[in-house]
Amino acid sequence: MPGSKTELLARIAWLYYVNEKTQEEIGRLYNMSRPSVQRCLNEAQNQGIVVTRLDHSLIEGCMEIALKLIERFDLNLCEVAPTFPKSATKEILDSVCETGALVMERFVRDPDPVSFALGSGTTLKECIKRMNHFDRVDHSVTTLAGLTTPNGTPSEFDLVTPFSEKTGAMRFFLPAPLVLPSKEEKQKLMELSIYQVVETIALKAEVSFVSVAPLNLDSPFLKEGFVESFELTNLIKTGACGEILGRVFDKNGVLINSDFNERIAGVSLTPPNKRFIIGVSGGPSKHMPLLAALRGEWINGLITDEDSAKFLLEH
Repeated sequence: MPGSKTELLARIAWLYYVNEKTQEEIGRLYNMSRPSVQRCLNEAQNQGIVVTRLDHSLIEGCMEIALKLIERFDLNLCEVAPTFPKSATKEILDSVCETGALVMERFVRDPDPVSFALGSGTTLKECIKRMNHFDRVDHSVTTLAGLTTPNGTPSEFDLVTPFSEKTGAMRFFLPAPLVLPSKEEKQKLMELSIYQVVETIALKAEVSFVSVAPLNLDSPFLKEGFVESFELTNLIKTGACGEILGRVFDKNGVLINSDFNERIAGVSLTPPNKRFIIGVSGGPSKHMPLLAALRGEWINGLITDEDSAKFLLEH
């Protein structure tokens, strides 16, 4: 028997997917029941040992919607993941993240060195988790936003590290929290040479991936301590609809006139963006923020789900 459980899962998965052994054959080889083999295959998928890929470009409906969105919003790229009747939120997220991983891998496979820049968020984190492993030490990746909470603890959305581990890319970090206590502190931070070096690297990235998030009372901003409850409430009252890299905008994609936006640390996005910036988001809660981000020209690439894409076309 293999020495570790992980090795056992990998060997069973290899026999099943590569050598095309039946579950019964594998069971006889390892003296296991068929249900036990099935559980091992499921666990191999859950642990990311097995990564499956489907070519969604064969789904013509998604391709047609993507082409219409490209034309409507003058996008450089658009990929639409299929959704199905009564899809749960998690199922929609799975589809978007699988598609996002495919697009990321497409850039990673480029024969020339590519510089990546990443925002934050659960969606991008899941996209990276689904990627295959590469050895591309000629690539580089940097963050577009600060990576710590206001009290100095690491944010759960450090995406540079897992992306680098998956691709081998050289990594760069912006030495800052996402939100500074005051505009004066932000200004002092921006004057640091290391901040300017990393910012310059991020600004030169060939492709950036960001998430578009709604701004509501259960926002991750509040959970991670980036904003006080009263400040979040005030932002919503002034018409805040969504955010990208912490920058809050209204339903038309116009930046909210708020002290909060002036305390955000990170690479500045100034719509309309000439850099290649791909928004990766989906699900009903993202409909209005995505529409606002497209109206405001915050992003010029889009990866989303079929229902969200239809909403964007209809509105």
